Amino acid sequence: MFQLQLPLFSRPVRWLGVAGILSVLVYFSLVTDPPQPPTPSTFWDKYLHFAAYAGLALALAYATATQRDQPYRRATLVIGGTVGLGLLIELAQGTLSYRYFGWGDLFANTFGALLVTIWFVVERRLKYVQARRLITDR
Repeated sequence: MFQLQLPLFSRPVRWLGVAGILSVLVYFSLVTDPPQPPTPSTFWDKYLHFAAYAGLALALAYATATQRDQPYRRATLVIGGTVGLGLLIELAQGTLSYRYFGWGDLFANTFGALLVTIWFVVERRLKYVQARRLITDR
């Protein structure tokens, strides 16, 4: 069976990627004011929510790649953590005078997080190789 090799960076580097994406999400969700009219279309807003939470879920999946032997626990952590964060951010937005809680945003966040299930299927065909080993093998 053919397996594609994918570099696996060290644990701190993988979790730094998660922290970076999380920082961007929190910044644009809670710190900045939403765009004022003319605003992008509602579809565009939901697309951004979908893409952001899909990216976070994929980063979490990559960060937990060494836990592939516990697929259900890992999927629960990745999907549940991403959806839970989306819910927390939406609830926090509801308390801000310049933001609001949006069910549509929460659904877009959830569907973005669920996209990672495709990655879990594809990942079965991948072989992770330590990134430093790829460099030294050349």
